[in-house]
Amino acid sequence: MLNLRVLVYARKGPAGFVSSGSLRNMHEKIREYLEWKGTYAHRASINYKIWLNRFVEQCGDKAIEDYSSTDVVKYHRWLEVHYGSYCIQYAMIIMKNFFQFYKLRNVNCLSPELIRLPRIHQKSHRAITEGEYGKIIKGIPTNEFLPLRDSIMIRLMWDTGVRVSELCDIDISQINENKTSTIISTKKNGKKRIIVWSEETHKLLMKFMGIRMELEKQTHASALFVGWKGNKGWSARLTPRTVERRLKHYVNLVGIKEKITPHSFRHGWAHHRRDQNAPLAFIQRGLGHNSPVSTFIYEQYDDKEFVQNARGYLKAA
Repeated sequence: MLNLRVLVYARKGPAGFVSSGSLRNMHEKIREYLEWKGTYAHRASINYKIWLNRFVEQCGDKAIEDYSSTDVVKYHRWLEVHYGSYCIQYAMIIMKNFFQFYKLRNVNCLSPELIRLPRIHQKSHRAITEGEYGKIIKGIPTNEFLPLRDSIMIRLMWDTGVRVSELCDIDISQINENKTSTIISTKKNGKKRIIVWSEETHKLLMKFMGIRMELEKQTHASALFVGWKGNKGWSARLTPRTVERRLKHYVNLVGIKEKITPHSFRHGWAHHRRDQNAPLAFIQRGLGHNSPVSTFIYEQYDDKEFVQNARGYLKAA
């Protein structure tokens, strides 16, 4: 979700945006880098173009060899005036990656080690509880196509801990009526991993697939989850933002006051598996993490959980 948020900030940013067509010295360097970036992260390359042009706008269009740490400081100070901490960190990551690319190609440019990333406090995503999940599911009817779609999306997030972007990327061809699992591409590292869902979810999924396959004749869309856009007809693929809005609708509908996002399900999956005494290696693989260090974040207790467990330990003593 960070890319979508950053893209919105960029579009709403200060006037004076420099298009790549107006650059003389850096146009080819940016184009070459973005072509390489686009081979494995197309969406990211679109955002990268926006922020690379912002850098050139503030620090001047000059030969890549002429940029120095002074330009980095100047750009960072400008970012602090116009953007929040998440955007600043993202913009600096892009600059670091850009110069790293050319440094690896033996270009005599600014060392990426001189581009330091500002520290920010990560937003806390509260894990959804089993009770909250059950309440949401009970509030969604499954006798109509769109609510059935929403129920399955929410069930898959609970059953698998899948990222919302990975959920939206699932295609019809990945669903097998004889399997309660499929293989997806992990969003952060591109590696393949398997996700597994419950028999109950699978029954509803098969009911959904019967309707979805009929709809496919009209839409010719490959995505498992599509949306209705009113007079514009069916969308080719549901977006993460739409999933977030649909979830918020049901959370409000059943009267849950706590903030619950798609990412809350990812935390909820990890917490639930932890409470079931699943090994860290299992949770790490389920979440698609390269390192167990990343998995520890999802296993942390919030204050409420800590108090409940602390009282349990006191009783046991």
